Amino acid sequence: MKKFLYGLFFILLSRTSLANNTHAEDLTDLSIEELMSVEMISASRLGQKASQAPSSVSVVTASDIRTFGWRTLADALNAMRGLFTSNDRSYSYVGVRGFNQNDFNSRVLLMIDGQRMNENIYDGGYIAQEFMLDIDLIDRIEFIPGSGSTIYGANAFLGLVNVITKKGHALGGTQAAAEIGSFDAYKGRASYGKTLANGTDVLFSASHFGSAGAANLYFPKFDTPETNNGIAHNLDGEAADRLFGKIQYKEYTLSGGYVSRTKQVPTAAFGQVFNTRPSYVNDQQFFANLKYQKQITPKTDLLLKSFYQQYDYHADNLFDVGVLTLNHDQSNGQWLGGEAQLTSTAFRRQRWIAGIEYQYDLSQYEKNYDVNPYVVNLSSLRRGHRVEVYAQDDIQLAEDWVLSAGARFDYHHLIKNVQLNPRLGLIWNATADTTYKLLYSSTFRAPNISELDNNTYYFGVNTQLREELIKSYEGIVEWHPANNTKVIGSLFYNDVTHVLTFDPSGETGLFGNFGCYHVYGAEWEAEKRWDNGRLMRGSYTYSLMAHENKPGYRVLGSPEHVFKLHYAEPLFNNYAKIGVENIFIGDRKVEHGMFADAYDLINLNLSSDKLAKGLDLSIGVYNLLDNRYQSVSGPMDIVLMNGREFRVKAVLGF
Repeated sequence: MKKFLYGLFFILLSRTSLANNTHAEDLTDLSIEELMSVEMISASRLGQKASQAPSSVSVVTASDIRTFGWRTLADALNAMRGLFTSNDRSYSYVGVRGFNQNDFNSRVLLMIDGQRMNENIYDGGYIAQEFMLDIDLIDRIEFIPGSGSTIYGANAFLGLVNVITKKGHALGGTQAAAEIGSFDAYKGRASYGKTLANGTDVLFSASHFGSAGAANLYFPKFDTPETNNGIAHNLDGEAADRLFGKIQYKEYTLSGGYVSRTKQVPTAAFGQVFNTRPSYVNDQQFFANLKYQKQITPKTDLLLKSFYQQYDYHADNLFDVGVLTLNHDQSNGQWLGGEAQLTSTAFRRQRWIAGIEYQYDLSQYEKNYDVNPYVVNLSSLRRGHRVEVYAQDDIQLAEDWVLSAGARFDYHHLIKNVQLNPRLGLIWNATADTTYKLLYSSTFRAPNISELDNNTYYFGVNTQLREELIKSYEGIVEWHPANNTKVIGSLFYNDVTHVLTFDPSGETGLFGNFGCYHVYGAEWEAEKRWDNGRLMRGSYTYSLMAHENKPGYRVLGSPEHVFKLHYAEPLFNNYAKIGVENIFIGDRKVEHGMFADAYDLINLNLSSDKLAKGLDLSIGVYNLLDNRYQSVSGPMDIVLMNGREFRVKAVLGF
């Protein structure tokens, strides 16, 4: 509590004269009709309306983030249709329509303002405190399920997440925030955003997060007197620092960000000594992006982009190999590249896009060694080129029919074959408020260098790894009556082959293309927004993920049922607002024939920006019913999550 009071006291003293604060970005108070007319960057890079895009688009806005009190990107993704998250007390993972491999999210393409954030070591797309952005800087989050590789590339295997940042004018000046929560969690943020007199829009932000974590965590498999009766003591701490900046002037946008996050690991994963220090992971990521966008003719736009990115990881862990041995694990990735893209409506009844992307992996370095005595277990350095050429054309066949056809060629230095993947969509606007879509797409995922160089038991590496493949089929109906209501239903099927998994025989510990899966499913979502700010949204996803070579075998980590309900209500004549969230995740199979139980989470958030000029105060209760629910960890073990948690947050603008 002292940390929060000190932070709030600093905020109040920093300015005695406060101006009105605009805490929300442009999309905050839009109706459903207006939201469906907003151009979705993710859908196809053509800037289409969501209802016209060859995909099923899910969007949450800055207003939703504030209303429901989501603390990280992982919280927001867990609230979106078809997605579910898990956590192994090291990292957070996102599953899509039943598919969940706890793979550092390498099968989901994560972007910030259209720039790929998956790093080049594990292809990781990080979503919790290890994510690049403070959640208060997010304007909206777009999610596109299915293989979107035609336009975006290899990691859009299961779908893509595009995080759109706020513009400086949304802050309207200086903004400071402080919060405290359970487990001695605290956070502070200072941001400045404004549109200057010459039209330049600027946004700068810095934040720090810290948490002691749960003091005592129980792990049944270590329940012996020699291992502290299964209790990991004071091994759940976490800290993160973030910087972000964006400057937009006319056709130019320069942006960059940095995050460093350290997390203690209490699970003794991969045979570590239980309840000992050191046991931690540290991830650091940096990006810089320069973009030039200009209308070169009345019907044609040009986009040029260049970028540089870096990722660093290191971890220290203690193992008992007859004697206690400290092991150090580290990796470094550096890459740069650029993109050129044209979009045009120059041809009658057509809207097309064509582009080329290039990435050079400057460094893909991994090293693992025992400290004393010094023994190198792994040392690998790779570098190489990636080139992608893509095109897509949306053709107005008739007044109510659109054919979307595209293709993408990929050269990737980590695989042997050049990839060609198509994307097809047929869209029928049957009535003014009803749209039908039939979609097909395919894509690939190249093995990352961690999979290529993995040698868990030091028997060597598998040099025969090839790319994973997926073919996605989906039928969608969207209904948008003119009363702030939308209803979406879909049937989908994914054919997934050559999935990289550990050797199922357990003899080598090496990766191989052993997995072949069929995913069948259905999904619906209904949403209603009222003019006074009330919101009701519900979604349900059923997915059956079957192993091709094991009929009747239920795939590990895959829930068949995911249900979500969100309700928001203004209180006291709009003086405050309450947001209630209900997340149900079905049971999931884990190793040894066991199951992680289904669970139902209820989260509650109360917020008000009317208590004082410029002040936005919120109180959140997470896991209201104190359910000690079960998550699924990387090795498909069961890990107990925290019970009821609290958070108090204050944001002040001036």
